[in-house]
Amino acid sequence: KILQYQKIVQNRKQCRACEGLTNPSDPKLAHFDSNDIGPWSRLYGDLDADLMIVGQDWGDVRYFLANQGLDNLANPTMRTLEKLLRSVGMDVSLSKYNPEAKGLFLTNAILCLKGGGLQAKVQPSWVTNCATLFLKAQIEIVRPRVVVSLGQQAYRAICLAFRLRRQTLRTAVEAPSTPLQTGSVLVPVYHCGTRVLNTHRPLETQFTDWLRVREALR
Repeated sequence: KILQYQKIVQNRKQCRACEGLTNPSDPKLAHFDSNDIGPWSRLYGDLDADLMIVGQDWGDVRYFLANQGLDNLANPTMRTLEKLLRSVGMDVSLSKYNPEAKGLFLTNAILCLKGGGLQAKVQPSWVTNCATLFLKAQIEIVRPRVVVSLGQQAYRAICLAFRLRRQTLRTAVEAPSTPLQTGSVLVPVYHCGTRVLNTHRPLETQFTDWLRVREALR
């Protein structure tokens, strides 16, 4: 697993497939790049994880430089995600970096960095490229029991990677979990950022959605 992972990390560092994105290995950013597939995997990147969470994208170039390639762990989204993880029995902290394996692998549908701020839109081609080049390989290497797609774009990426028929996000969230060819099951959920909590899926409903994650882990 380690050798397979190192190979796709090297491929990621060399990738320049997407116009409009900056690879963390770019010379002006490389000082803060890592030997993980993406910045989020530096927080939790257990290659034997039972649970893999796929987010949309990690952030933009300015955020990467300001935080030296790490997350701002005071981010409200991280605090909410920690509550949801604990609700399904994952004893993890998203408030500090911990080198110990904890059964969790965090990654993103888009691994390189956009411009224009954290809320800047992403291009469909970015999702397509990363899904086929890197996301499927990550899931095949880790082979988690459960893959959680966090929001619309992450769900689309996994459907592209495994050639699944894509439903609306609401339908997918309320449907039974979907088996993947790796032996994992896909459980789509809504993103847990403040905007989605306030406009589409309040936290109380998201706790209910995540019961499907708990059941799949069991």
